[in-house]
Amino acid sequence: MQKSLIRQRFSRCLKTYEENAVVQKKMAIELAELLERTDYKNVLELGCGTGFLTSQIYGRLKFADYTAVDIVEECSEYISKISDGIEFICSDVEDFSTDKKFDLIVSNASLQWVENLSDYIKKIRLNLNDGGCFLFTLFGKDNFKEMSDFVSRPLKYYSVEELKNIFSEFKIEKIYDKKEVMKFSTPIDVLRHIKLTGVNALSNNHWTKRDLINFEKAYPVNDFGKSTLTYHPVYIKLSV
Repeated sequence: MQKSLIRQRFSRCLKTYEENAVVQKKMAIELAELLERTDYKNVLELGCGTGFLTSQIYGRLKFADYTAVDIVEECSEYISKISDGIEFICSDVEDFSTDKKFDLIVSNASLQWVENLSDYIKKIRLNLNDGGCFLFTLFGKDNFKEMSDFVSRPLKYYSVEELKNIFSEFKIEKIYDKKEVMKFSTPIDVLRHIKLTGVNALSNNHWTKRDLINFEKAYPVNDFGKSTLTYHPVYIKLSV
């Protein structure tokens, strides 16, 4: 993955992300609702972005300290508005390393950018205290399925059964998936949505006018003439 491109694309769309990332915001709310305790002492958030999950966790828990990590430096401005007591660290989550252990590690709509999820999960386990919880979302195999005929899918998406195997060293408290289908008036609106949420961060291709015309003609529409885009979030709660 070109992490510099990922950083650049998400940095550019921060101002439009909060308004357009409606599925990611719903995911953050539902993920936080899976917490059954409120007494986690130390919290680590991976890929905090503009703070959808941060604000949900911060409003629900009592804790001694909260560390938020993101590859985009400008995200610190959004996190500081939630609380100036949150420590923000600018780092690719795969490069982030600490000897500190946490009671709770959380992440929303971020870990699909990890190149080797299996190895990364083993690394994260070392940062959890005994009895600690790892709570996160990523995306499943049907994510953006409508786009599969038009762009390559460089991200690795997993089925729930595949994820269960990857998490075999944890106690799986919960794991389930959902489908969130967004509807747009035109295929070009789909592309605009993808751009405004930064999820085109792995594509460095420039579409020509002819490409756009062909895309509009070939993109699938539903029975009501709407262009759809499927999100496939997977919710996971692990403990040690």
